[in-house]
Amino acid sequence: MRQLNLDQLRTLVAIADLGSFSAAARALHLAQPTVSLHISELESRLGAALVVRGSRRVSPTPAGAGLVGGGPRLAR
Repeated sequence: MRQLNLDQLRTLVAIADLGSFSAAARALHLAQPTVSLHISELESRLGAALVVRGSRRVSPTPAGAGLVGGGPRLAR
């Protein structure tokens, strides 16, 4: 596995906490496309889907939840 990017991990944690890409973008002071790019690159790097995109809410997959579980200690 290639090295994890802490900004991308921080973005995943924010999405899991806030439930949307837009809310995470606002909280992190990023553009929404940057948030999408962070997640896309992280998913590509890990070879697994990390979030389930619903019509109104985004939630972590089991792989995403596992990563988020360790994320707050690393990313905050």
